[in-house]
This record gives sequence, C-alpha cells and structure tokens, in this order.
Amino acid sequence: MGPWGRLVENISSRLAFFPPTPPTYAVREHQDGTGEQYIQPLSPDVPKVLQCKVRIIPVPALKRGGGGTNIVTAFFRYGSHSRSSNASSGAAGSSAAAAAAAAASASNRLTLLYSHGNAVDLGHMLPVYRELSRLLKVNVMGYDYSGYGCSTGTPTVNNTLADITAVLGCLQSAYGIPAGRVVLYGQSVGSGPSCYLGAERADLAGVVLHSPLLSGVRVLKPHVRWWPAWADVYPNHTLAPKIKSPVLVMHGTEDEVIHISCGKRLLELCPNKATPLWAAGYGHQDLEMCSGYLPTLENFLAKVAGQQYLQMPAGPGAVGPAVVAQQQGQAVGGAPAPSAPSAAAAAAAQQRLAAAGSGPSGAAAAAAGSAGSAEPGSAAATPTGQNGHQAPGSGTAGGPPASASGGRRS
Repeated sequence: MGPWGRLVENISSRLAFFPPTPPTYAVREHQDGTGEQYIQPLSPDVPKVLQCKVRIIPVPALKRGGGGTNIVTAFFRYGSHSRSSNASSGAAGSSAAAAAAAAASASNRLTLLYSHGNAVDLGHMLPVYRELSRLLKVNVMGYDYSGYGCSTGTPTVNNTLADITAVLGCLQSAYGIPAGRVVLYGQSVGSGPSCYLGAERADLAGVVLHSPLLSGVRVLKPHVRWWPAWADVYPNHTLAPKIKSPVLVMHGTEDEVIHISCGKRLLELCPNKATPLWAAGYGHQDLEMCSGYLPTLENFLAKVAGQQYLQMPAGPGAVGPAVVAQQQGQAVGGAPAPSAPSAAAAAAAQQRLAAAGSGPSGAAAAAAGSAGSAEPGSAAATPTGQNGHQAPGSGTAGGPPASASGGRRS
C-alpha cells in the first residue's frame, strides 16, 4: 500500500463507525400466519414500536464498491400511528380495499428517507420516525446501514452508499413511492449517503441535511485548504454543487462535533438552496429541541410539494402543520417555552441518551479514547454528555435547551 492509500485508510479509521453493540433489537415474525416482521427491542431503554412495515432487503453491489449485504428497513405510512388495533396486535390488516386506499395515499404523500447518525440503530430511531411521520404528515422510511442493528455486513463508506441506493429502490418497487415524492434526510454521518444519492438523482423532491459534514478531512483537519476528493471520506463539498433538488441545511451554532461552518459552506455550494435553520445555542445532539425545527421542516416540505402538502387531509388522530408549534408550547421561530418539548424532539433525545449507555460502542468508545467518536469527525471533541460528547447547553434568547423530560439543562 502506497502513502496515499495509507493516508486514506487512516482517515477512514479515524472516521470509524460505532454501531451499538449488541444491537438494541431483533427482527421477529408475527405469529399470525402473514409472514410479516416486526422489531423487538432487546433493551428496556428501547420502546416497542409496531406501527411500521419491516422488510429485510438485499443490497446490490455498486461499481465503486459496497453492497452484497442485507439490511433492515422500517416504513411508517402516514396515519398508521393511529391504527392501533391491527398494528399493536399483529393482525393481518385491514380489508383489501382499505389497504389499496392506504397505498394510494402513501404514494401521493412525501416520504422522508432518513439516514441516521452514527451511534444509534433502528431500535433507537423508530420512536423518532413515528413522531416525524405524525407531526409532519409524511411517510418515513428508516434503515440500518450494513453492519448496524440486524443488517449484515460491515459498516463502510461504500456500503452506506450502496445501502441508501437500495432503500430508494425499495421505496419505489415495494411501496410504489416515486422518486419525485422522496425527500432525503441525512443526519450527521447520514449526510454522506444523502449527498451522494442527491447528487446522483436529479428527480428527488428534496434533501435535508441535519448537522452535516463538509467532508471527513474538513471536519478532522478544518485548516486544510486543498485535498484530493479521492483521498477524502464523504466529500459532501464536491457533491453539494451537483444536487439539483432543493436543499435544506439545519445546524446548531454550538455544535461541538461538526462545526456550523460545515453546514454554512455546504449551503453556499448548493445551487437550489432553501432558507436554512441556524439554531442559536443548540449543539450536535439537541437540534430537534429548537423551536424552529418543525416549522422549518414544514415550510421546506410545503416548498417542495406546494399546496398539495398543505392541503393533505390530516387523517385520524393526526395534526396539521399549523398547530405543531402550539403543541410544542412555543411560538413559531421563538425561543423554547418552559413546557415539554415536541414529541419528536423528546423521542430523539431519549433514544440518544439510551444509545449513550448501550454498550462499548458509540459514546463508550469515545469515552474510552478511541480515535473515532460517536459521530464521524468528533475525535477532537472533549465535552461529555449525550453520546459521550454533548456539552452543556449554552444559553439562547429563551434560556438553555430543554431536556428530554421537558426540564432545563443546568
């Protein structure tokens, strides 16, 4: 191996993946003769969520490498959270006519294809996906990267690129969701595969980048002015200009893992940019707590879907975008109110806290002095807390961020 090869290998090792070990869940089959599967939590800290369709899908190999694995996917069809009878009991489902109507509704709605962060798996993320579906009136497709959870293989950069490509194919073939109704959502390390697919596919509805990397090298070595793209990991800065779909960037001003300058530079590079969210006083692990989080997403979804999104029927037990901020107990764009945070934010915070104590990976690996950390690029981060590197919340106009329980951080 030459010097460049060793350099790339070193970068990749420092951006190591840390899937929860052991996984927080197992995939089980319903005992109703349908052959349908569900996710069974293996940890008392992980809640059981049944209102989703679980599939294990094959990942075809990419020419650039990666693939040849089988990964776990979880699809939340909007409205399924309110259909508790069949979902919770594992029954065969509703009538053929109702199922067909639900499928037609799903294909018309926007679908978030969510690529999660580094130290979590589907067991942690299902409550978050369920609440995002309910609050934003969209379908949500989540998945575990190769080597995460019950997905086979080893977590590598090329595998994650093959994974997200396969998941988009599953949305189209198994659920009838056209690419034009899919919004990629990449959080932290998930911004890598999301930028890759966004640059590859001009027919997607949009791309959301949540606390994104500029590139692996530019997070680890922010003062490096030039670096060959082939020697980098997740070179989002070279992919962003190629993304034709609308792009929303959200980043906390106090992000202690991936500096906000990464998000701001990515936004500058995107040719079709939406109004960003720079969350004052928020870090890498609590961006969902910002009062502008849901309204910003709603505005973006309305932009990419037009009036069709705003006029979508709410369905049983659901709420529309106009009242989400009221449910949060705060005004749109204002500072967090003293009441409990949104359900989506609370679910996200609770699952990250659970992930932080889920074993020797993720936060524990960072705390043990690993070259990597709970998120790519956080090797230099020293504050501790959620996922092993969350600094105490710094003040905002309305005080520090709220905790998962609705209280305030000290």
